[in-house]
Amino acid sequence: MKNKVIHAISFLYRGERLVVKPTTFGKFKVPVSGVEGGSLKTKVRSLTAKQVIDHEVIKHCDPTLYLANNERMRVYPGGDPSYLPAQVEGLILKHDAEHKIKLPKIKNKTNTKYSSKYNYEQASLDMYGWYPGCDADGNAD
Repeated sequence: MKNKVIHAISFLYRGERLVVKPTTFGKFKVPVSGVEGGSLKTKVRSLTAKQVIDHEVIKHCDPTLYLANNERMRVYPGGDPSYLPAQVEGLILKHDAEHKIKLPKIKNKTNTKYSSKYNYEQASLDMYGWYPGCDADGNAD
């Protein structure tokens, strides 16, 4: 089990403090609204901690981080979302880095099966013999 840096993120929405806890993958399930086909659709998406803090609605709702040592830290002191303190940004980036999914690298194999059999000197040949415009040695006229 990975070490949790942020145990939860809370924000004040319509007079009520909502708490969002991370999943086992370190992502937070947050409702995200968007326009699809001319109508407003709301879907629950798994967002990283940085995406939650940058969410257009949440960043204006006084987000607070709940840390591992039962400490709470306001994301934007004074409620100003234009400035993100370095300490908060460091905690968010550390949380996202610890829960980043590492995909296995695919080794690039060269297919030597066909490359060794193909003779580039035979490129001037067609199915009837020499390619038109070439002499018997394959040189251009």
